[in-house]
Amino acid sequence: MCSFRFILHFELPLCQHHRLVRQYIRPILFILLGALVVFIPSLTILLTKKSKCPSLPDPSPEAWNASDYESNTDYYRKLESVHNLTPLDNLRMDRLSSPRFCPGDSSKIIYLRRQYHMPDINGSSTTLHWVDMSDPLSPKTIHLTRPIWGIHDQQFYWIDKTTILFLSNRGSSGLNQIFQLNLPVDILGINNFLEPIQITDYPLSIDNLLVNRQASRLAFSCQVYANLSIEETADHQAKEKTSGSLVYKFDKLFIRHWDEYMTGPRHHPFVVSIQRDSHETFRFQSSPQDVLFGIDSDSPTRPFGDAKSQWSFSASGNSFAFTRQYDETSEVAWSTNLDIFTIDVSKPNIPPVCITRDNHAADTDPKYSPTDEHILIYRAQSVPGYESDQFKLKLYDGTQIKTLLNDWDQSIQVTKWSDNGQSIFLELGEQAQHLIYQVLNVFTPNPTVIRRVADNGSWHDINVDPTDDQTLLLTFENLIEPLNIVLQKNQLLFPVTTHNDMLINRTQWSDSYEAFSFQGARNETVWGWHVPPITGTSQKAPLAFLIHGGPQNSWYNTWGRGWSFQSFAAQGYAVIAINFHGSDSYGQNFTDSITGEYGTLPYEDLQLGLTAALEQYPYINESRAIALGASYGGFMINWIAGHPEMSHRFRALVNHDGLFDMREMAYATEELWFTEHDSGGFTQYQNPEAYEKFNPINHVA
Repeated sequence: MCSFRFILHFELPLCQHHRLVRQYIRPILFILLGALVVFIPSLTILLTKKSKCPSLPDPSPEAWNASDYESNTDYYRKLESVHNLTPLDNLRMDRLSSPRFCPGDSSKIIYLRRQYHMPDINGSSTTLHWVDMSDPLSPKTIHLTRPIWGIHDQQFYWIDKTTILFLSNRGSSGLNQIFQLNLPVDILGINNFLEPIQITDYPLSIDNLLVNRQASRLAFSCQVYANLSIEETADHQAKEKTSGSLVYKFDKLFIRHWDEYMTGPRHHPFVVSIQRDSHETFRFQSSPQDVLFGIDSDSPTRPFGDAKSQWSFSASGNSFAFTRQYDETSEVAWSTNLDIFTIDVSKPNIPPVCITRDNHAADTDPKYSPTDEHILIYRAQSVPGYESDQFKLKLYDGTQIKTLLNDWDQSIQVTKWSDNGQSIFLELGEQAQHLIYQVLNVFTPNPTVIRRVADNGSWHDINVDPTDDQTLLLTFENLIEPLNIVLQKNQLLFPVTTHNDMLINRTQWSDSYEAFSFQGARNETVWGWHVPPITGTSQKAPLAFLIHGGPQNSWYNTWGRGWSFQSFAAQGYAVIAINFHGSDSYGQNFTDSITGEYGTLPYEDLQLGLTAALEQYPYINESRAIALGASYGGFMINWIAGHPEMSHRFRALVNHDGLFDMREMAYATEELWFTEHDSGGFTQYQNPEAYEKFNPINHVA
């Protein structure tokens, strides 16, 4: 979902605070005791000196390498007592992702683990791990690649039992490049980290990687100028840097997109044939083909697209599908029109073909069938300019497009084929749970849908056993359980990873939660979460009333690293979080209802939800309540502050990056489709009232 974003952001560097205190505190005190005529020129000198403060590097450990490596397990093992979870404890947890079965032996698994420098979390490293799950009750784990602070392995592909290709910045240049890791036959016998082989050495970072099933081709992306090669782009940037003058001319939108200025380079996919040499090391067999050469567009799309979701090789490996924004003009600032293109990469000089041109809303995430060269599935919206429209499942057979599960009211988030090409797994949100469904009989008039994974939590990153589509690898978390990688086999769940167990054993938090409902705005059912404090419900407790952003988002049944309910509950707060009108996962009509209603339906839901929670959970001390929100939640904090009937119910209001002036948002946000759609389809100058009626600045007392 879209967060509120602004074109300009200014922040005083920390170094300036420190240097000013040291260098000017005494003169300033002296000046304040003197005459005003002395103070004014002195201030001018002070500000002139302050502007010359050099940028300090990010604080870091003195030796930022493997010599000071300590896992969170080692760190927490040294702690003698158990303590209540803190936000810092939460941030020290390892991040686990991308579990994958070995293509030739599904009892073997590889995943990524991101660790943080202990105890200050000042630095991180991401490495590859291998697990033997032959006995699911006793997994055997091997740490494959060496952890080095600032080094991150990512986007790996298990080619066969002993070969892995992946991206990493382990090389001397510090740029992301393609590496190969060769696994020994007796991997359980190794007593040291494996050293990967660097395959590429480009002057630019490689941002994405995809390998076809035959390991005969791969695709990668680099940020290049539309009509320049990788090397030419690097030369151009080097000359630009040494010229001493960095002036950019912007003649179209975007000027900035989220956290980067659009100064020219684009994410372009490059496709190349690969083959092993006499040493079994993969080498490029030709010059990589820039699939988008001359096109001023990105694939994967900015800011959140990646190869895993937006690229796909066909069953033979000869065709390549990708997502990009069709328009190359300033219209991109108003358009959500992503399109899917396919190209035959086995033949030279064949241009890509757009297969979704007739739909002016978003089409994305193509996935070729693993068994049929011409069939692919993808996700599609139908309302142009509406980023939170429902994503439906589409099937393209080479000539026609049809919608699967057209009667569903949930928005599909992720798709995944089974290895036999006969069923599809779907990730989607349903009543604030992230669930997995399996679609059987895909090619019949009425596909059959069955739920594969248990309710009650958030399930992601699904990987299907190549030989048994009833055996799955996933990540799992909920409001009281941090994320872990699990194996589902014969309807039983087995933990694959235990890296955070020692941290969990040395900390404590609230061990229960529940969903509750009430009659909200329009007399419709609205849901919320309740998490009691670690101290229990037998005594009065203060309340943290959390308001989510988006606004077309939800408080999901997930652990969370930023807005974690446990950060509050473990410190003695009861937590109430309402999924008001506009939240996703409760049906598309519920999501759509917030359009043009920023300050009405959600506000009413929050009022009624707070009242319902206080009635249902009488241990909550209503005179000690605080409200907190980010993005749209921050807007709502400002809206509440200007409405005494609600603001007087709280002792404190916490606004994290929330809107204060809707007019400013209209003129500062770069993704114009977002503000104009959510205001009811208007610009600020076309219909000022659409922005003024829910403008917090108009309610300042």
